[in-house]
Amino acid sequence: MNEFEGFVVVLGCRKCGKCENICPNGALYRINGFVNVDQEKCNLCMKCINVCPNKALVYME
Repeated sequence: MNEFEGFVVVLGCRKCGKCENICPNGALYRINGFVNVDQEKCNLCMKCINVCPNKALVYME
């Protein structure tokens, strides 16, 4: 069970690729190089948020 109840959003992706293959559930995907989040697959593990150097992946309640 996860303690979080919000969701992860993308704000200002710079296409750096640091989050590539970091999601254990495959919730991250790219369109024209920009990362997007499949909310159905995301379990809020926060691995993508922790690895993003640009703070483009953000947890929202």
